[in-house]
Amino acid sequence: MRFITIVVIVVIFFGSLYHAFVAAPSTFPAPYHLTVTTGEGASAISHQLANDGAIRSRRTFQFLMEVLGSDTRISEGEYSFDHPISAVGIALRLSGKEFGITKTKVTFPEGYTNQDMATRLKAVFPEFDSAGFLKQASGLEGYLFPDTYGFFATPLPENIIADQQRNYEQKIAPLRADIAASGHSEANIIIMASIVQKEAEGTNDSSVIAGILWKRLQNGMPLQVDAVPSTYSHKGLPATPINNPGMVAIQAALHPEDSDYLYYLHDHNGNVHYASTYQQHQQNIKKYL
Repeated sequence: MRFITIVVIVVIFFGSLYHAFVAAPSTFPAPYHLTVTTGEGASAISHQLANDGAIRSRRTFQFLMEVLGSDTRISEGEYSFDHPISAVGIALRLSGKEFGITKTKVTFPEGYTNQDMATRLKAVFPEFDSAGFLKQASGLEGYLFPDTYGFFATPLPENIIADQQRNYEQKIAPLRADIAASGHSEANIIIMASIVQKEAEGTNDSSVIAGILWKRLQNGMPLQVDAVPSTYSHKGLPATPINNPGMVAIQAALHPEDSDYLYYLHDHNGNVHYASTYQQHQQNIKKYL
């Protein structure tokens, strides 16, 4: 009798585990579509999952997310479930730890504009809301950090923007003391960096060109850069960044190299040629262009 009791207890125990963690609930509304927005944690998501019949127990789901280390940070995006899946399966998917599922990587090169980013996203994710992205990114040119990002599903515009802004903050935070000491606002540093990103051919000439452009402003000269035609007729920096610069350009704008030069040009091979006077610059134009 005692043996039978133990067997019954063991069966009930493992049956409970299977019911709670392995078996999908009969109420699972397959196919099921779940949208996770920025900042939503396991508690909020568990409410939605339970209300939709996708999980049996909110407490079990939150426990699983806590075990996976994702109770406060869930991978944002849109998730589709073609067939009923267990609470464990949902937790693995939302925590980004599900085996066999890889993120789709999207790379935004340095100097990409918001429009460039929208076009790239639409090419990778045909159902992506590129118009919504551009609308929500309005006024954020320069602050959507160019990098490689990974997404498990078709991402929402606001989630991509949040990831890019979070990345920007992580990159800029260590530089804020230097920015404060530079005599320039963070906004002007980013504007200058976006111009340097477009004007410079690479790492080697970025800091020298940044130094030349800051010097022109200091001397009351117009910037006169091809990247921004209006700088030929108007003095000062443009009102906003012209693209989203990378760290090389940002560092160059923040730590420009001092030189005697006031002019520069790139020849057809991308080599830079500097000049201290306008006359020397005209000679370089004739020689190299």
